Amino acid sequence: MSEPGVVDPPPPGTAKPTMTSVVWPLMRPYRGWVLTGMILGGLHGAAITFQNIAPKYLIDDILVPSDQPAAAALPAASASATGATTIAKPSTTPAAPSAVAVGPITRQQAWSRTLWLCVIYLASTIILRMVVWHLGYRIFTWVRERVVLALRAQFFRHVNHLCLRFHGQHSSGELFSYLFGTPLNQVMQFYQHTSMHGPGAVITLITTLAIAARWDPVLTLILLATLVISAVMMGYSRGRVKTIYEAYQKAEGDLSGQVADLLRGNRAVKLYVMENHAATTFEAEALKIGLKSYERDIKSHIEWMKQEGLFYVSFAILMAACTWRYMDHRITAGDVTAFLLSFIALQAPVNFIYTGVTLWGGAQAGIERIGTVLAQASSTPDPVGEEAPVPPAGDLTFVDVTFAYEQQPILDHVSLHIPYGQKVAFVGPSGAGKTTISQLMLRLYDPQGGHLALAGTDLRRLRGAELRKRFGVVPQDPFIFRTTVRDNLRVAKPSASDEEIQRACEQANAWEFIKILPLGLGTRVGEGGSSLSGGQRQRIAIARVLLANPPFFIFDEATSALDTLSEDLIQKALERNLAGRTAIFIAHRLATVKNVDRIVVMASGRIVQDGPYATLVQEPGLFRELVEGQRLRG
Repeated sequence: MSEPGVVDPPPPGTAKPTMTSVVWPLMRPYRGWVLTGMILGGLHGAAITFQNIAPKYLIDDILVPSDQPAAAALPAASASATGATTIAKPSTTPAAPSAVAVGPITRQQAWSRTLWLCVIYLASTIILRMVVWHLGYRIFTWVRERVVLALRAQFFRHVNHLCLRFHGQHSSGELFSYLFGTPLNQVMQFYQHTSMHGPGAVITLITTLAIAARWDPVLTLILLATLVISAVMMGYSRGRVKTIYEAYQKAEGDLSGQVADLLRGNRAVKLYVMENHAATTFEAEALKIGLKSYERDIKSHIEWMKQEGLFYVSFAILMAACTWRYMDHRITAGDVTAFLLSFIALQAPVNFIYTGVTLWGGAQAGIERIGTVLAQASSTPDPVGEEAPVPPAGDLTFVDVTFAYEQQPILDHVSLHIPYGQKVAFVGPSGAGKTTISQLMLRLYDPQGGHLALAGTDLRRLRGAELRKRFGVVPQDPFIFRTTVRDNLRVAKPSASDEEIQRACEQANAWEFIKILPLGLGTRVGEGGSSLSGGQRQRIAIARVLLANPPFFIFDEATSALDTLSEDLIQKALERNLAGRTAIFIAHRLATVKNVDRIVVMASGRIVQDGPYATLVQEPGLFRELVEGQRLRG
């Protein structure tokens, strides 16, 4: 089992989550759109290739046409008497005003070729490079948002489905960071970059090399060699960058969890005058993540500098090679220009590819974290194969039940039978296992030994969500959502009318304060119900379960935050509404359980006494000791 804040690794033999295994299934419905976007991006890359080589045609076909005499097309090389080679300079004598020819083509032909070159150039840049690229970008962005929405929804649903063991090990802040923090942002950044630049960069690289090979294979091989070296360096950098991002993301997840705890516990921070301590703790953790961020950026920049330095060395080598091939009359002046411009222009697509590879490391680290959570199995899984229908009502039975949190034993071979319609209270010192009993009934956990049954059906054969619909639960510290009072009550019954809500609130003694709120049921409450008192929150929680009207009720210290008068009114209301249904009470205040049918006394995970109040209070034992202790304190 993992430490808090650390996700359990996949089981041995299980492949690590990858972009393909996690993201592609969500992207599959949009594969047609993705293919269309890639084609449009490829056309954009082809347009960039033409932009890069256009100067060659300007020089070779217009300024120094290739069909002119060789002495004019290529500077003549003549050997001196000493064997030295000299390059003839083009004539600088201005043409006569009446001249109509430039070399072997006329001025009119030159302008005609220039016009066509400009038209093709503008068409490729405006239509293919700009318009087509934008259309592809719109498609990729549209797909991205739908895939991200699907991934977030899948993650959220899965995390909510996981058992309480998982949530006890991972803070809400940490899980929130998975949805809206670095892990998913790294995946989105990689997708954004590759969709915007990837197809175009790849096509530009391939088409430029293919065309360059027709000009001069030797220079093309030199160019290709530098690119292969760059690719090797990319692969080396990828592993280093991934490790850097993994360390940063873990630090960020830890900080998010701690900050969320500090913000959620703001009331406790003020009550215990912990402001300075909380600020110091935050600053210390923020410093750690700042150092990780610094380390991440510096090391990533060093990897970038290696790549950039390689380009500079390669350009110098290419200039020397171009001089060699030109002096040997293997290439034209236009070829030289095109090679050098293409090499410079290829820096952008190669850097785009390199950046994509770098971002891939961060994205893979993020998707592994997300995918590992998605691969987490619940310790209370739904039945495999044919599941049993949840009985509408029936007896609850514990058969030799054993349970432990992590390595700490909580219940030790507990056997118990609760007939349907009986009202049972569980009492005992803290840590005796009372609340665990109710959590096992709800299948929030499954026991490690023995089993529980409802109407003779093992709870493991029932879907947890369907089982919990049969129970109405009022916890000791009920959670109130940051919405209206009405919506908080409709959690139990979304279709409830205002009349039904009012009736439940009156039964729970809650209507007296709700009706005087500024907007009544439409009044919004603060985060966690911070604008309500503890007693008001508990009365809303009680009204919830009365509104749902289930066959089973669980009250875990449900009236602990109420004053004596409100508690007495609610006790009477509960007695009226619980007739004929099973009710489980978990109580420390023993005066509240005098009227139940049966009291189960627990200590150290075992049942030590079981019987009605009147009988137990007369017998020597733990229950009488508890009652007498409370009387003395009272």
